[in-house]
Amino acid sequence: MTVKFDLDQDVQTVYETLTDPDFLVDRCLALGELSAECDVEEGEGETVVNLVREIKRDLPSMLAKVFGAVQVTEMQERWTPCAGGWRGRWTMTVRGQPVTISADFELRETPGGCRYSVSHKAKAAIPLLGGKVEKYILQQTSGGATDELNYLRDYLG
Repeated sequence: MTVKFDLDQDVQTVYETLTDPDFLVDRCLALGELSAECDVEEGEGETVVNLVREIKRDLPSMLAKVFGAVQVTEMQERWTPCAGGWRGRWTMTVRGQPVTISADFELRETPGGCRYSVSHKAKAAIPLLGGKVEKYILQQTSGGATDELNYLRDYLG
């Protein structure tokens, strides 16, 4: 599932915001997450963002039997420069659950600013329910990405 989002700001401004640990923690809390911790490591040709979040979700009854309403996620996002912007990959695990979410993303300049696009994949190693869980996760992840990008747009004003 791919989410694309156009922003009026230049690539560098958006990149610096999306790799700012204070912004990321504030965004998580503003969007209703219970807690968030973030650190960013600058390396040779790569920026690594580590984000741990505690999230409360209202789950469908089918999933509520398998998962608790409060979950802790660990995400690692790797940014590398490319022609016209940045690209990367992130992975997210849910502590104590057989669930992994991954995504490939790009932040590219456009004539009016830049475009952020992200393609999500989910894997749930749960017998009989795995496919349904993956579909639900992808819907939630895409909706969450849209909420995060709307917050970014409003923040950058």
